[in-house]
Amino acid sequence: MVDLEKSISVARKSGQTKLGMEVAIKAARLKEAKLIVVASNAPKEQKEDLLYYANLSEVPVIEYPKTSLDLGILCGRSHLTSAVTIINPGDSDILDVVN
Repeated sequence: MVDLEKSISVARKSGQTKLGMEVAIKAARLKEAKLIVVASNAPKEQKEDLLYYANLSEVPVIEYPKTSLDLGILCGRSHLTSAVTIINPGDSDILDVVN
């Protein structure tokens, strides 16, 4: 079983990630994301847009079980973060979540 929080932290430190819902939607549209993690309380309309483009591009999306504030703090930010886009997981095993 993959520890999602640890995997996100490792991906942030050793790989390439981007923060924010708009960036996640763009990455899904351009097929540059390997995985997108979305906070449980992300805005419904934006979440629907993200899921639509991710489906078209076959980019996996997983829901982070906590809030966007918790996701932001996990990523080392002191503000809300509704999505984390994994471009390159680095040393993280986060892609094992979808396998």
